[in-house]
Amino acid sequence: MTKMLLPLVLCSLFVSGCSLSPVRSEPLSPSELNTDAAHYNGQSVVVQGYVMLAPEGHILYESQALNDEFRHGVDAGGRFDANKYEKYCLTIANPDLLYRNEATVNKKMLIVRGKFIDNYLNGKIIDLGACPLPTAIIIDENDLRQRYGSLLTAK
Repeated sequence: MTKMLLPLVLCSLFVSGCSLSPVRSEPLSPSELNTDAAHYNGQSVVVQGYVMLAPEGHILYESQALNDEFRHGVDAGGRFDANKYEKYCLTIANPDLLYRNEATVNKKMLIVRGKFIDNYLNGKIIDLGACPLPTAIIIDENDLRQRYGSLLTAK
């Protein structure tokens, strides 16, 4: 009996080991999420990004340097390919807490946890402050308060 169970146990351990995702110690970037959006859809993720809050936007951008490069290109006009910057942008689907604390979080690199959505702009939602790609993150506000309580004064 033991001889028959050993192969079964080994096989089940192999299969379960293959289904586990590798554990990441560092946060994902917006471009990593956007590159494999279907894989991350609906998952709780940790992402690091440069917060940009303005009347026309509520986004996490890959970095301040890439954001500055993009803005410089747009302002310069001419033959600038804005499309190559799309993957660096992730819409914040629930920016209210951030807007209430705009003075302390705008233009800062933050690490946030939240639910990733690959089809935020699915034809039912109109968001004039969204990134060009349909992806977004719904920020876990409790986690944000834990990480950055000193920056968040408004509830």
